[in-house]
Amino acid sequence: MHDTLTYTNIYFSRYCNELDLEACAIKMRTADIVFCILCIYRPPTGNFLNFLYLLESILMQIYSNTTNLIIGGDININYLQSCNYKIQLDNLLATYNLSTAVDFPTTITKYTSTAIDNIFIDKTKNSDYTIEPIVNRLSDHDAQELVLHNIKIINQKTQFIVGRLINNATTAHFKLNLSYESWTDTFTDEDIDTNFKNF
Repeated sequence: MHDTLTYTNIYFSRYCNELDLEACAIKMRTADIVFCILCIYRPPTGNFLNFLYLLESILMQIYSNTTNLIIGGDININYLQSCNYKIQLDNLLATYNLSTAVDFPTTITKYTSTAIDNIFIDKTKNSDYTIEPIVNRLSDHDAQELVLHNIKIINQKTQFIVGRLINNATTAHFKLNLSYESWTDTFTDEDIDTNFKNF
């Protein structure tokens, strides 16, 4: 099938809490398919139950049987090991027919190898797919590339660029938030990985 896409940005400011969950989404429509791609970040020190509650609130808002929902992001749950957080998240996502597509390490350091970045798809709607890591060398997290082989889209000539609103008010708000941060532990160690983690 060949088709063109139209895009709609979806904002979840009422559900986003930078301590527990950050999220944004885009809805893409073709003549035959509606995709909703949800990007999420779960801070590792946040309240996990609050993360689940906020994520479920978002899913209840955007889910429908006719939408092909895909979730991706840094969830800080290692999917290469079994743990209670993984079980709870899997149980929530299973109610929306979503399951993990990533079965390889996404964050590799000198001492660890974890899959804390993930993509969740409905495998009944996306049975013909491939996923692989992309080593980007810009971060300690590798990217993941998901290819849905049964979807063919014609590239549009019109491009849309979405960015952060930067003005005097948002800059002042950013500076105010930075002033609340403690930087004393950021550069105290000689190991760059430790300093990055502290940052």
